[in-house]
Amino acid sequence: MVDASIIIPALNEEEYIAKTLESVRRQKTSLNYEIVVADNGSEDRTVEIAEKYADKVVVVKRRGIWIGRNTGAENSRGNVLVFVDADTIIPPNYLDAVDAVLFDDSISGLSCAFKFEKHSRILDAIEELSNSYLLFKGVMGRGEILGFNNAVMRKIFFEVGGFPNQPMEDGAFARKLWEKGRVVYLPEPRVVTSARRISKEGPIRSAVYYANLMLITDLPRIPVEKVAIFKKYLPVR
Repeated sequence: MVDASIIIPALNEEEYIAKTLESVRRQKTSLNYEIVVADNGSEDRTVEIAEKYADKVVVVKRRGIWIGRNTGAENSRGNVLVFVDADTIIPPNYLDAVDAVLFDDSISGLSCAFKFEKHSRILDAIEELSNSYLLFKGVMGRGEILGFNNAVMRKIFFEVGGFPNQPMEDGAFARKLWEKGRVVYLPEPRVVTSARRISKEGPIRSAVYYANLMLITDLPRIPVEKVAIFKKYLPVR
């Protein structure tokens, strides 16, 4: 078993994935780690690019980011599982930082703060408000898991069954981790992620989209889905 596995789900990510993988390869660490790319059937050059950097590229026949992450985990060997989306860049000290935090047995999982790769007044405001809110939740021990960057011990990941097939799979995953310990949100190091959903849909529509998914995820016994505008995850690829 290696110290850590960095798992990257992907679907038609030729525009972004090389920079993501380069950032993973630039980790300044003494840890022994591997890179696993779980491809959801890309029709562009994603797999070709991934094979230049990854230790393993796994083909996932069923579509869905949740199963991409889970399949990547099943084909990994790391004691620590780190999930990074294909449009997210991690800093060189990322792996050492998350490994040090997860050494605390009271912590079941974590995500790190983020900044967008582009800047505007609206994006900067969303970035600041989101990080402040998520940091507050993390201090209370019931932090959220951001799908585009998170880490968990291998044992705990498989004990809770990995990412569930739900509209907001990362939020549902966090709730499963709450049962195992504290989920924290680290203010540093910060990852750099794409704002492409907000750029494509606009901030208001994006906010409504995520609010819809959160309600359906948090209130599964109440028929919110019948009146929800968005009923499932919509990829922006």
